[in-house]
Amino acid sequence: MKYLLEHTRIQFLELYRLPAFFLPLVALPALFYLMAGSHSSLSPAHSLFNYLAFAILGTVMFQFGVGIAGNRNDPWNVYLLTLSASPRLRIAAQLLSALLFSLVFALPLLIIGGINGALLSASPSALGLGTLALLSGGIVHGSLGLALGYWLPVKGAVPLTNLIYFPLSFVGGLFGPVQLGALQFLHSFSPTGAWTDLIASALRSQFNFVATLTLGIYFVLCATAAIIGYRRVEQTEYH
Repeated sequence: MKYLLEHTRIQFLELYRLPAFFLPLVALPALFYLMAGSHSSLSPAHSLFNYLAFAILGTVMFQFGVGIAGNRNDPWNVYLLTLSASPRLRIAAQLLSALLFSLVFALPLLIIGGINGALLSASPSALGLGTLALLSGGIVHGSLGLALGYWLPVKGAVPLTNLIYFPLSFVGGLFGPVQLGALQFLHSFSPTGAWTDLIASALRSQFNFVATLTLGIYFVLCATAAIIGYRRVEQTEYH
């Protein structure tokens, strides 16, 4: 536990001291929510939770997808691979630091949601179920970010992550309802679409089997890709 907390602390401080990482992710979700989310046709609580999902998605995509890919050839990272800490400890520390950043980035949205009444538009039990759905989707997308981090090329990590991040946010309906016509299935079977569908059902105190199954399949695929990618990096960079 001591090593896990120390790894988490180091990773949090390392990213906290990078304004290029911290400032956009703390400001963009709140800004987009003020401009569009608070006027959405969705229920106030559903719209707020979608933007909380957008904040979490940005955290895991850039902390993992860009951060890990960019640090793969870093001498400090190569040194860390020589330490006795297990891969699971390092990945657990990355997930914990992502959770801490997600809480920080969600705080402005929660303050705005408290002021405009969105948090009062659903019952406490519905908010609890919505939070559970939010965190469940965050774990799935965290595994997606890890997989990207261990497989994206170092120099192309930023543009490729942006090419995935914003289309996924739009198709998944994180900014509001989407009408894709004949391509509407892209929403239902995208990870972000399943995430928003699960949140919507949870806020109505209902269980969404299709969304849960879709997220479960994405989690298995992405976690497997992340583990294989981690071992590939460990062997090519250290041995």
